[in-house]
Amino acid sequence: MAIQKTEAIILRRQEVRETSLMLTGFSRQLGKFQGLVKGVRGGRAAVPWYLEPLTLQAVILYERRRSPWVLVSACDLIDGFEAIRRDLTLTAYAAYCLDLVDEMTGVADPHPGIFEALLAVLKGLESPGADPPALTRFLEIHLLRASGLLPKSEAFQKLLNTPFSQAAGLRLARETELPLRRALQGLLRGALERDLRSRSFLLSLGLDNAA
Repeated sequence: MAIQKTEAIILRRQEVRETSLMLTGFSRQLGKFQGLVKGVRGGRAAVPWYLEPLTLQAVILYERRRSPWVLVSACDLIDGFEAIRRDLTLTAYAAYCLDLVDEMTGVADPHPGIFEALLAVLKGLESPGADPPALTRFLEIHLLRASGLLPKSEAFQKLLNTPFSQAAGLRLARETELPLRRALQGLLRGALERDLRSRSFLLSLGLDNAA
């Protein structure tokens, strides 16, 4: 088994077996992975709070031949994005972003740009005066481009040309953001062929409606 050390954003967590968890993470070097964490449930072994989605972890992974998942031997919390967790609106946008990356990427298909875009968006959501819709459009555009589904358009260039390090400062006027939102949601609906629950949750809060 090959050992990998990497930073990863946890996208999803699922309880499996009696004492184990399956984490879906996204890393810069490996792309999306599904990793089994053993011995963290059952009996007196409470699940550590930081083994949750919406965390940035330093992980040690054991890649197994002929297996679609890896073994996670260590997780060290780097960032729990506490400012996002304390705000329902920010949490809803972050959950949609995590869900979208999970749905739009395949296992073991590295896309460093997607990792950087997602991390920039999560850090941006924590910044004072954040513009969640603009940050969300930033991630959607990068995901669609990485998937080969983004048509050439001047309307997308501002976000595509924004460096990851400057994403936190993104601001879009409503008259600019709204048509962009409609266009991107149309492309995403065609790609996903279904509505994401996290997207429906956003709409139920009266957020990010393209109407």
